[in-house]
Amino acid sequence: MATASFSEKVSDDFIQCTICCYNFKKPKVLPCLHTFCAHCLREWAQKNDGDTFPCPICREQVSLPENGVEGLKDNFFLASLVKAVTEHHKVRHGQDGLLCTTCDEGKPATSRCSDCAEFLCESCELAHRLQRATKGHTLFTFEELKTGKYDGVFRTRKVPPCPKHSGEILKLYCRTCETPICNECALFEHRDLQLLHNITRIEEVATEKRKTILDLTPQCQAQVQFFQRTEEVQNRLKEQLQKNTELARQNVHQTVQTMVALVKEEGERLLACIDTEETSRKKQIEAEIEGAQIGLASAKSTCEFAETLAREGGDYEVASFSQDMATRLIDLTKPPIGTVDLGLVNIPVDYSVMGRKFEQNIPPPGQYVMLESTERELRSLLKGASPSQTSKHGKYK
Repeated sequence: MATASFSEKVSDDFIQCTICCYNFKKPKVLPCLHTFCAHCLREWAQKNDGDTFPCPICREQVSLPENGVEGLKDNFFLASLVKAVTEHHKVRHGQDGLLCTTCDEGKPATSRCSDCAEFLCESCELAHRLQRATKGHTLFTFEELKTGKYDGVFRTRKVPPCPKHSGEILKLYCRTCETPICNECALFEHRDLQLLHNITRIEEVATEKRKTILDLTPQCQAQVQFFQRTEEVQNRLKEQLQKNTELARQNVHQTVQTMVALVKEEGERLLACIDTEETSRKKQIEAEIEGAQIGLASAKSTCEFAETLAREGGDYEVASFSQDMATRLIDLTKPPIGTVDLGLVNIPVDYSVMGRKFEQNIPPPGQYVMLESTERELRSLLKGASPSQTSKHGKYK
């Protein structure tokens, strides 16, 4: 059985913006951990015209920084993942466009260094093998990379440079400030005489945070199942509402035929009331379905992001996202809060006005509800989604 390649292991949905449906370009991550292209978020924020805007997926309100969308946190993990998948795809399929990243001559690349995470042209490859600092590095030609045996090379990414100190890389982590730092940061900015900063290697922190993420992620699957079952129940309610509405209409038509001319006008009024009731209740159910779908998408995307970050992310990336990720995952482990009003499918038909017109032949009030067996089935399904109980009045709490 063939093993999936690196680019096949990362789904297109994971590296594509849900607004423009293209691979992320300069991805920005919101506090709810949903990511979008910077230009897509800029247009989205302009449409909302304010200091805050709702996340396009989960609707959580986001406060814009002083410098706008540019001030939002860069999702360097997804940016590097998109770059790695794109490069892998081009190499595997022999596409043009990969140039040497170590020289300025614009020559096509012919190999990749697994230690430097750089593409090399023939000249740079020769120099790379001869220089003392790099002659021990492992290089792979494009022909070797096309075989798929060395897909791990594409996962290799450079450690990000320190934005404050030129030439320094972020290889340390300050537990006190909860941020990656470089040696210069550790010597000066994180050396407070009144506060002893806890500084350690970023690899150690990444190992701890990766375990925390992987421990929390499975617990969130209950939330995913909750929204899946809630969506299923709401769709069933929508179908039942349509059936009950049709039964109510049929009864009204029969009653109008019995009452003939004296009750025809009243019958039309009843039909209008049923249509109005259906429209109102249908809108409520559809709103609940949308809410369940939003919750499901949010929970699934968060879990997928967490698993992929833990599996594919570098130490710096895992450590940088760890606190936000842990907070989000912990929120998802909390008991879900949801209410499903099973009574929305019940359509009342009031014949009192018709009775005053034709008292001798007025039929009893009509009430079209779901079968008790169907209601029990839906209640059982909801109980399976959450430990919460169903109320006596058809509402799921």
